[in-house]
Amino acid sequence: MIPVGLIQGRLTPSNGRGIQFFPHGSGEWEKEFELAPAAGVSHIQWVCEPDNLLFTEKGRAAVRKVVERTGVTVRNMDLHEMLTKTDIVAQPDELFEKICAAPAAINGGTVELPLMEASSLLDPDAYASRVATLRRFIAIAKKYNTPVAVETDLGPAALAALIKEVPDITVVYDSGNSAGMGYDVGEELMAYGEHISNVHIKDKPVGGVTVPLGTGSVDFSRLFFLLRKMHYTGAVTLQAARGEDGREVETIKNYTEFIKDAYEKSV
Repeated sequence: MIPVGLIQGRLTPSNGRGIQFFPHGSGEWEKEFELAPAAGVSHIQWVCEPDNLLFTEKGRAAVRKVVERTGVTVRNMDLHEMLTKTDIVAQPDELFEKICAAPAAINGGTVELPLMEASSLLDPDAYASRVATLRRFIAIAKKYNTPVAVETDLGPAALAALIKEVPDITVVYDSGNSAGMGYDVGEELMAYGEHISNVHIKDKPVGGVTVPLGTGSVDFSRLFFLLRKMHYTGAVTLQAARGEDGREVETIKNYTEFIKDAYEKSV
């Protein structure tokens, strides 16, 4: 069974803060690490904000201490809240420097850039400037030996072309977003499967919004069969629909068991 991770904010009651978020409340982010093993979660995907705990040595030391105590690691840093709301082109290099320096200090793995919504590469008028900014980000990341992955709303052929254009990236594959846009998982993995470093587990109907796992259009048995076939060893990270506030561990545990069952049946 491949280890399953979770994006921050999903083991904390939302209380109107959205689907996922950095848990700012007193002791909240630490508690998510403590609750993760009971929910079947092995690693956390860190939600990165402009003013982030990981940007100070004191904050990094606190994270290292919690990781050591719980055994739950930070595997990726996610810029979703930053880049889907503000164009990547508008982000300053000083912020890129802080982001790229952070993973090495906590053994935190890859920085993930969601090039969607405000930073979407589907906008032909903005494509060149956003790819140029991506190259600028990669140049900064290389100074810190920080790997960079992108999540996009591009179709299989267009994303494969981007990888050829910018070969220093890997890909975040989001099962729900792809199904929601009507893309075929077989075509996608054929086009760029070898470049995938993280799989976000989510479910959506075609043209719809995120729904509980198993109730949308994602063919999880086929997805895991294809990942097995290509000997995938990257991350698998839950980004599924939230359940009822106060029942986060139960919801995530049900999801991790769903993934385990689908994975075992995919042979």
